[in-house]
Amino acid sequence: MSRNDLRLPFEMWSELFFQGVEDVLGTQALAGLMRAPGEQGTASLLLSLPQQYGERTAQGIAVRAGRAALRHLLRRRADALGLGAMEFWLLPPRRRLSQGLRALMDGWENAPAHWLALGEDEHTWQVQIRGGLFASADPAHLGCWFLSGLLQEFLSWAGGARVYPLRALTCTSSPEGACQMVLAREPLD
Repeated sequence: MSRNDLRLPFEMWSELFFQGVEDVLGTQALAGLMRAPGEQGTASLLLSLPQQYGERTAQGIAVRAGRAALRHLLRRRADALGLGAMEFWLLPPRRRLSQGLRALMDGWENAPAHWLALGEDEHTWQVQIRGGLFASADPAHLGCWFLSGLLQEFLSWAGGARVYPLRALTCTSSPEGACQMVLAREPLD
């Protein structure tokens, strides 16, 4: 299996967003959001959520959708990403979490090398996204909030049901759509 076989098609991230939103709001609410005039697909949903629920509530829905989407991602691609292998589960916890985050960050197909960055220090993981998570306008930065929920759920899943809090999330409205998040490496007890 080549390294490219491990990458997730970018369209899958949009599908995961849809599935997560559907899990959180239900099929009828999702269908109602998609009837909004204008763009179709992810772009329509990214614009409809803040219009229907307000920006803050839409961001909360995106976090919950990210948490729900992890289940779908793992069902489809855990083995391809190396997250289902016994070797992964036998790693020391801190190394397992770092390696798993790196596998998720490397999981975007056709993403430029500078688009995603994962840094870490003794107390935090820092994730930086440039270019926006989705290819369309995202005025409420729902892509960043979605990814923060997915990463927090991953950390809980791989970290023995512990909570690794999001310490900071900042998004800019620049053309690059830069988003930075800081996740604690120490779980809440």
